[in-house]
Amino acid sequence: MAIKISEAEYRRADVAEAIADCEKAAQGVRDASSAQEIADIRAELNAKRRALSTMCVLAYFRHTLDVNDKFYAAEQDYYDGALPELSAKSAEFNRAVINSPHAKELEKLLNPIVMENIRASVRVMSDDIIDDCVEENKLVTEYDKLMATLKFPWNGASVPISAIHGYGKDKDRAVRKKAFATLGETLEGVKDKLDGIYDKLVKVRTRMAKKLGFDNFVEMGDLRIGHVVYGREQIEVFRNSVLNDVVPTLSRLKKSLAKKLGVERIHLYDNDNYLAGGNIDPTGSAEQLVAAAQVMYDDMHPALGAFFKEMCEAEAIDYIARDGKTLGGYCDMLQDLGLPVIFANFNGTMDDVGVLTHEFGHAYAFKRAHDNDIDDDLGVGGMETAETHSMGMEALCNKYNSLFYGNRAREATYQQIFDAFDFLAYGVIVDYFQELVYSKPDMTPAERKTLWLDLEREYRPYVDMTDIPYINIGGRWQYQKHIYEVPFYYIDYCLSTCLALQFGELAAVDHAEALKRYMVFVEAGGSKTVDELAHDAGFFSPFDNDALKKLCADVEKHLTLLE
Repeated sequence: MAIKISEAEYRRADVAEAIADCEKAAQGVRDASSAQEIADIRAELNAKRRALSTMCVLAYFRHTLDVNDKFYAAEQDYYDGALPELSAKSAEFNRAVINSPHAKELEKLLNPIVMENIRASVRVMSDDIIDDCVEENKLVTEYDKLMATLKFPWNGASVPISAIHGYGKDKDRAVRKKAFATLGETLEGVKDKLDGIYDKLVKVRTRMAKKLGFDNFVEMGDLRIGHVVYGREQIEVFRNSVLNDVVPTLSRLKKSLAKKLGVERIHLYDNDNYLAGGNIDPTGSAEQLVAAAQVMYDDMHPALGAFFKEMCEAEAIDYIARDGKTLGGYCDMLQDLGLPVIFANFNGTMDDVGVLTHEFGHAYAFKRAHDNDIDDDLGVGGMETAETHSMGMEALCNKYNSLFYGNRAREATYQQIFDAFDFLAYGVIVDYFQELVYSKPDMTPAERKTLWLDLEREYRPYVDMTDIPYINIGGRWQYQKHIYEVPFYYIDYCLSTCLALQFGELAAVDHAEALKRYMVFVEAGGSKTVDELAHDAGFFSPFDNDALKKLCADVEKHLTLLE
């Protein structure tokens, strides 16, 4: 049995030693007499990086479980301040690699994507921006702490934002409206802090980009998040497909849904509601949901069942929402333990099943990349590939909805597919908003809110937000943590949704074939581009011409059939 995560020994990683290791390795590369020697130096350095990463992830995991824990808060502060210099030295090492006279020969020993990642890393980091990176890290941590400790008044008590999100999906429309009103009013009470943090983030990121020779932070942000095989040109093609194909389809579906729900228009507090009488909540306690997931994975595939059991026994899944715990969910990898960790906040809605399946898809991909010894600069792939691992798993799990929803499994499947398809429009808004903000970094907070509203009207014309305080002036984006923490990540959710929906459509007619293709997709990790992986799986790539036309038709037909 794997060690329990709570019992894993934590030792502060010696970042100064890691910096010295990078400097020594860079000199070794400069002195190397062959490509193989460089490859060996790089392999040795990567092993040391994995050890450091393990401690960093463990500290971050424990910090996000309770931001009030002073020890791990201090550890996070240490890494926020120390890691940027290490990133700069890592870039220096990579610069030595690509400038080596043996670089062309080295390309024959490494996957081509590795070299693309190395080149990108050199472009987005240098000693010149170390102080800026430290400032950025501290601002992100400040945002995290603000949102984790923010209290929302509810029926005479105070609850965290995760609970408010749960009430926002209640069966009772009045409860949902009240939850969103509470959300907006509470955020408005700290709007100066939220605006201030983001304004500083935009300025420091723009300053970094200028120092590194970029026109603005957009290209730098894309490269930094791993968009090395595609860029804004391809993203614009995809965005236009969403606008021209997905938005009209969603508008039809939402108009029909409004009639079913008995409302004139879909309001923000209706938009995540897909069934008359309210969305289906999973049956049973949090512990029962986890037990049901074990049954599901055991039946789906022996390897999946065995791995889920291993994670449960290691207590590597923390899913209970509580005071001091940061919002959202994530999965990360403890490399030296060979085990991922899953962080979640159950709130009693379908999101609980979603996070169990979504984050487990990430976890399984992390495990396979680790066990297959996939190059560290490839890992599970770019974010668009990694998110296909997670969203594809969600789609494959619809077959087992009876374990979570009883005799309403069919409705739950309808709900999951509609929700995934609906996400495409919202996800594009998040990405486009950031592209426009960083293209005009001098925007005022009020101008950013106006921009958000303009994008909502264009990409989600079917959603009425006029009766929700603060949200109705454009404050919705401020509780989308990715905008503050990991700029330009969100488009990857959209690209992966395009692939995940294809897995889901195939699974509806041949689950065994869909699962087979999924397992092959995961085994490849990041060794291929998303285009190659999609085509290998027999699907279209998000960047193929008219990629979304057929998908829109298939999803609309499927949803009609499920109705």
